[in-house]
Amino acid sequence: MSQAFYTEDAKLEPYWWEASPRQALPEVALPRHADAAIVGAGYAGLRAALTLARAGRSVVVLEAGDVFAGASTRNGGHVGGQVKVAFSELIRRVGLAQAVTIYTEGRMALNHVTEIIDAEQINCQFARVGRLVVARTRRDYAALRRESDLMHEHLGFESELVPRAEQHRHIGTDYYQGGLIRHEVAGLQPALFHRGLLHTALRAGVLVAEHMPVTEIRSETGGFVVRSNHITVRARDVIVATNGYTKAVTPSLRRRIIPIRSQIIATEPLSRGAIDRLIPHRRMVVDTSRLHHYYRPSPDGSRLLFGGRAGTHETDPRRSGVHLYRSMTRIFPELNGVRITHAWSGLTGYTFDQLPHLGTYQGIHYVLGFCGSGVPFAPYLGHKIALRVLGHDAARTAFEDQEFSTRPLYYGNPWFLPPLLRYYQLLDRIGI
Repeated sequence: MSQAFYTEDAKLEPYWWEASPRQALPEVALPRHADAAIVGAGYAGLRAALTLARAGRSVVVLEAGDVFAGASTRNGGHVGGQVKVAFSELIRRVGLAQAVTIYTEGRMALNHVTEIIDAEQINCQFARVGRLVVARTRRDYAALRRESDLMHEHLGFESELVPRAEQHRHIGTDYYQGGLIRHEVAGLQPALFHRGLLHTALRAGVLVAEHMPVTEIRSETGGFVVRSNHITVRARDVIVATNGYTKAVTPSLRRRIIPIRSQIIATEPLSRGAIDRLIPHRRMVVDTSRLHHYYRPSPDGSRLLFGGRAGTHETDPRRSGVHLYRSMTRIFPELNGVRITHAWSGLTGYTFDQLPHLGTYQGIHYVLGFCGSGVPFAPYLGHKIALRVLGHDAARTAFEDQEFSTRPLYYGNPWFLPPLLRYYQLLDRIGI
């Protein structure tokens, strides 16, 4: 497929930046000493910084690049609060009681985001629009039904099954075999949410320095030495909150995070009638394909934002956007000929068990591995890791101090992904 579907002035940057332009932060004079140094200025790092600052701690946040350029401003803005592992599979792994705890805490993460937005008056177009999970195959629909029954029985979670015969009331395509609606799921504008967290942290006294890649974290008596750009900060506590951008400065953590590139394309403005036909209730949508697609209307209802995995090797969003356009028009044939105004990608951070992790390694605190669900989990667990630093009783979470595994011969470069993604693409294509 050619790339003629792009507009002449198509931008290879997030659509979200239109309403939240990147702005350089004022340069800050970093102190020689701080109570806490946080590596990474995404949702998790900023939320941790805010919690610590409001507890009276001096906090420095070091961001390797542009503070507005990471995955926190690049994601789809889905606020789901559910881990990637199916409830039934989690029961098999860890037992019913622990599975219930993890899923219950996922809902707490969703509510935590709501509370932050309300308390800090962050204008980020937050709305509880619900999520439609659409089944790629009949077998997937049957699995959704079993999961729904299981979660209702053990968690009291309410959901609504949508048989294929009724799916046109919720999504304008024949591509799927029914679905499931979770009404509590929300959507937001991720760049505005990030900007709101950032300015809230700055007002609380947090120092945020961008273009400050950390090159060394070294333990010393009473704390750590953190080096960046020939500048040294001594901190009693260090938190690493780098997720899919975890680098060699923390090699052990890097071995436990799989950076996976995800991509989104944004259509040109569509007619209101088109959006009403495609996604009439303006819900977040995700499908059950192994290489799943996630999509939604823009918050103003003018465009479709369509996401999925970027190509196995491709890092140019203009080129890798071709397969997303092909998938989008396969699902919604009426979008054939619609043009694309934005295409962008970012790195998600997956773990080998597909669960988030936080804990302490060699004295360094970490919060990582949100597995594509970072909008609810990153702020929530960023808050939890800060409470842990403070020694607060409320720091307890089901995600702390769990086995954080890696694999032999894996050092942070996911060499195994290209063949694995091609295999998944084949299974999706033949409907297995």
